[in-house]
Amino acid sequence: MMNDKDKDKILECTKELQSAMFRDEDPSKLFIRLKSKYGMTTLELSMKLLEKSRLDIESPVNPIAECINRCMSKVDKNRMREVGKDSFNVDKFYELCIEGYKHFMNDEIGRALPIVFLYVKDNKKLGVLPIEMPDGERERSPMDYLKQIVYQENPDAYCFCGEASMHGIREGDEHINPSGYKYGDIIKDPSSKDIMIVQGNTKKGDNNINIVYDIITNKDGVLEFKEIEDLDSQNMESEKLP
Repeated sequence: MMNDKDKDKILECTKELQSAMFRDEDPSKLFIRLKSKYGMTTLELSMKLLEKSRLDIESPVNPIAECINRCMSKVDKNRMREVGKDSFNVDKFYELCIEGYKHFMNDEIGRALPIVFLYVKDNKKLGVLPIEMPDGERERSPMDYLKQIVYQENPDAYCFCGEASMHGIREGDEHINPSGYKYGDIIKDPSSKDIMIVQGNTKKGDNNINIVYDIITNKDGVLEFKEIEDLDSQNMESEKLP
C-alpha cells in the first residue's frame, strides 16, 4: 500500500519530468538525474502517470490537452516558427500569448481557462500551462497559484492570461475599496463586466506587461477584444505576481 509520502514523491517527480521535457533536456541525462534523485520505482510510476494523464480518455486532462493543441494550432504559423530563433524576444512572446489566448477565449473548453505561458530563451517550444482549480478551492483566485508555477519552472519570462470581472468604472469615479470583496463577489455585482487580463514579466523584472481588454461579442457570436487604455491595471492583484 502506497502512503501519502510516496504519493507526494511521485507527483513531485512527475512535475519535474514535465518541466525537463519542456526544456528539451537530454533524455539520457534526465533519466540518470531523476533516477538518482527519486529512485527507479518512483521514476517509472511517474512516467506511467504522465502517460496515463495524456492518453486516458476518461482523464480530465485529456480534453484540456486537446483544447491547448486546437487553440495553439490557430496561432500565426510564421510567428510560431520564430520561437527559439535569435530574432524571437520577450515582446514577441507576449504578442504570441495574447493571440493564442484570444483563441482560447473563443473555444468551448478554453473559454475562461486561466493559462500561464512560459518562455525559455532558445527553446523552440512555448510552455502552455492551464491553471486547474483543485476541488474545494474554487473560491480562490487562479492567480493564487501563479507564483508557485513560475518559481517551479523558472522561465526567462511568463505571461498569465485569464478572464475576470471588474466594476464598470473609470478613472475619476468614486473609489471602491477592494478589501470588502472576496474572490467571486464582483461577478455577482450588476455593474460588473467581463474582461480579459494579460500580466507577465521577465526573470530579471525588466520587461513587464499589464493589459486589460474589454470582451465584445460581435454579430456572429465571436468574441472580440478592445484594450482598455484609461485603466490602471498595474495594481490588479499585483501582490500575487512573481
